[in-house]
Amino acid sequence: MNTEYNIETTFISAAIILFFVMFSSLFRTKIESAEVAHEYKFINGLRGLAAVFVFINHAPFALTNLGINNSTFSSWGQIYPNLGSFGVQIFFCITGFLFFDKIIKSKNTDWNSFFISRLKRVAPLYYFSMLIVLIVAMLSSSQPILTKETIVTIAGLLSFNFIDNPMKIGDTSLIPLSSVTWTLIHEWRFYAVLPLVAISYNSKYRVVVLLAAIIIAAIDLGTSAVVCWAYFLSGIVAAVIYRLESIRKDFKFIGAITATIIFILICGLLEVPGYGYLRFVLTSVFFFCITISNPKILHYQFLNRLSDISYSIYLLHLPILFIIFKTSSLFLDLSTINKYTFWSINLIAIPAIVAVSTITFVNIEKRFMQKTKHSIRSINALQKT
Repeated sequence: MNTEYNIETTFISAAIILFFVMFSSLFRTKIESAEVAHEYKFINGLRGLAAVFVFINHAPFALTNLGINNSTFSSWGQIYPNLGSFGVQIFFCITGFLFFDKIIKSKNTDWNSFFISRLKRVAPLYYFSMLIVLIVAMLSSSQPILTKETIVTIAGLLSFNFIDNPMKIGDTSLIPLSSVTWTLIHEWRFYAVLPLVAISYNSKYRVVVLLAAIIIAAIDLGTSAVVCWAYFLSGIVAAVIYRLESIRKDFKFIGAITATIIFILICGLLEVPGYGYLRFVLTSVFFFCITISNPKILHYQFLNRLSDISYSIYLLHLPILFIIFKTSSLFLDLSTINKYTFWSINLIAIPAIVAVSTITFVNIEKRFMQKTKHSIRSINALQKT
C-alpha cells in the first residue's frame, strides 16, 4: 500500500476522532457514573486515542472483511495501518508504565490478588465479545458449523488464543471479527513475568538486568518479524523517566514538540514497517516524550471518557462494523458504492460502537472491577486472621 498522507485521509481520520468524542459525550452521564479513578491523566487520554487509532486502521478494510471487492474505489492511505500498529504499541507501553510504576511504589505486592484482579479485569469482557463473534460467525456461515475446526477454534478462544487454532467457524473466518485479540497473549505474558520484574527491581543487580533486557530487545528486533514485548520494556523505562523531576521540568517543551513531530511522521509522512527497529525507536521516543511533557490536551475529560470505554471499543468495534456493513448489504450493492457512501457507513457505525461500549463498560467491566476490589479485601482480611 502506497503512502497517501493527504487532506482526504487527514480529514477522514479527524472526522472519526471527532465522532468518537462527540458520541461518547452524549453518554457522558452514564460513563462518568462508572468512571474509574486514574492517577495519570496523560496516560488515560493517550489510551482513549489509541483505541480510536485502531479503529481508524480497521475501518478502510470493512468491505474486504466481508469478502467484497469494490470496483469503484479501493482502500487507501498508509496513515491507516500505521495508526493501527501505533495504537497497539502505545497500549503495550502504557501497560509497562502502569504496572512497573506499581512495583516502584510497593515492595510487597500481593501477587495472588494481582492475578485475580487481572483475570477479572480482562476476561469477562473478552469472553462476552467472543460470544458475539461466535454468534455472528455461526449466522454468517453457509456451511455446517459442527466440525473439528469449530471445536478447536472455540478451545483457542477460551484460552485467549494460547491454543493454536484455525480461527474459523464453518466457512467464516474469525479474523475480520476478532483480529485484535492476538495482543492479549502478549499482555498475559507480561503479567506472568511481572513477579520476576519486581524481584529484579528490588535486587542490587537491577541496572544489569535492565541493560541485559535492552540488549536482548535489540537482538530480537533485528531477527524477528514482529516484536511486542520490547514495548513493555519501553513503558518500564518511561516509568523510571517520569520519576526524574529535573528531566520533566527541563525538557517539557522539547518533549511536546518531539512527540508531535514523531506522531506526524508515523501517521504517514514516513513509510516505515509496523514492527522493527525504526518503528520501535519512534514509538518509544514518542512515549518517553509524552511522559516528559505530560501535555494538557491529554487531560481533557472527553479523552478520559474514551479511555474508560477503550477496552470495549477495542474488542467490539470489529464485530459491530461487520454487522453494520452486512446489514447495509441488504439495501446497497457494496461492490459499487462510492467512497463517500463507504465512509458514511463507517461514521454511522461509531455511535453504535460507543453505545454498546458504554453498556458493556458499565454492566460488565465496572461490575467485575467492583467484585475484584471486594474479593481482594476479603483475601487480605483472611490473611490477617
